[in-house]
Amino acid sequence: MILLNTTFHVHPSVDAAFRQWVKEKYLPAAERAGVSLDPVVSRILAESEDGGVNYAVQFKSEKLDVARRWHDTEAHALKESLHRLYGERVLHFTTYMEII
Repeated sequence: MILLNTTFHVHPSVDAAFRQWVKEKYLPAAERAGVSLDPVVSRILAESEDGGVNYAVQFKSEKLDVARRWHDTEAHALKESLHRLYGERVLHFTTYMEII
């Protein structure tokens, strides 16, 4: 089982809008693509020096190639649209992990 984790660093001024975007755009897109088994959205409790809020959005996928294909296509396009909306106020990176 593969765990696809994307960590987002969000400026407080766009925090509510970001959470709405995750709920209305990101999670449904992953579900339609079949990579969102047991989705989890978590707020990371570590404080940021700049006052930003950090989130981890995680999906399970049966296969690595399915997770990568979704991340490299639809998720990439979604995150590009997020960047157009909020610029550097929302940053992200993605990690693939194997659940053992």
